[in-house]
Amino acid sequence: MMSTYEIITLVISILSLMASILVSFAVFYMGKKTDEKRYRSDVEYQAKKFIIDHGDTDILYLPYCVIASGVNRHHKHLRKIYNDFDALPNDIQKEVLMQAGYDYELIENTKWIDAGLKEIEAFAKKYDLGDTFLYDGEKYFHRAFRNHAEALMSSYNEFEYLFEDKIGFYKGSPVNALKGTDKLSFSNYLESYYQTFVLNENSLKATNKDIIKPLDYLKAVKDFHNCDEEELCFWIMEIVSELSSLVLRTRHGGFLNDVQIKGEISRGDALPETFEDRYYEVLMDLYNLSLDEKVCKK
Repeated sequence: MMSTYEIITLVISILSLMASILVSFAVFYMGKKTDEKRYRSDVEYQAKKFIIDHGDTDILYLPYCVIASGVNRHHKHLRKIYNDFDALPNDIQKEVLMQAGYDYELIENTKWIDAGLKEIEAFAKKYDLGDTFLYDGEKYFHRAFRNHAEALMSSYNEFEYLFEDKIGFYKGSPVNALKGTDKLSFSNYLESYYQTFVLNENSLKATNKDIIKPLDYLKAVKDFHNCDEEELCFWIMEIVSELSSLVLRTRHGGFLNDVQIKGEISRGDALPETFEDRYYEVLMDLYNLSLDEKVCKK
């Protein structure tokens, strides 16, 4: 049987051990909190420095950076901000976006690209829009980036008025007087076709041989089979962008006035200067299409 002294000594030893454990835990906890605070401060600093280093103009391409990092993180880009953003750890990327005022999620996979292109191709077939040139793994779309990234968007004009208003959708429009011609841009012709035959399912197309499918009309006007590959790639990007918008509109009855897509990435005030920029801008359209699809399926 233990004596009173031995019991007291044992209790003191146990209490001392517990105190040592508690002190050690407190020191560890405080150290961890300090490390976390220091790390958090460093993340905030690195993000702030990134934003400052890229000035007022280049920083506008942050939405493009999100796409570039999600799709081609290890690719050497022409635009410096793409490379610099790609090199940041994910937590600093998120902090950069937060400090810059963008509520975007980082992109974790690229399945939405092929899914979006396939949906566009199916849409064009369903509504008889013509040949999209999206075959052989959508090679001409991706070649715009792989082979012609340095090509300048300023060398091309998607608003050329080269298309006859065969449907008469814009007949008598005051816009014609302002632009000085009755002819339409490709976008205008596609819109007239969409409004007439997709949204309203007008039967005129079946009886009027003068009406040409918009994509086939573009192919004929721009001579896709003989033009150089760079120009073809430009127009394929335009086709993907235009049809992405039409697919999205069709899901919502033709109009997007009240449609809000959670996580939608918008180019904002940044304009694409090269095919590299434009490629990522068009991928934004496909990405937003995938986000909207998730909402529509719920």
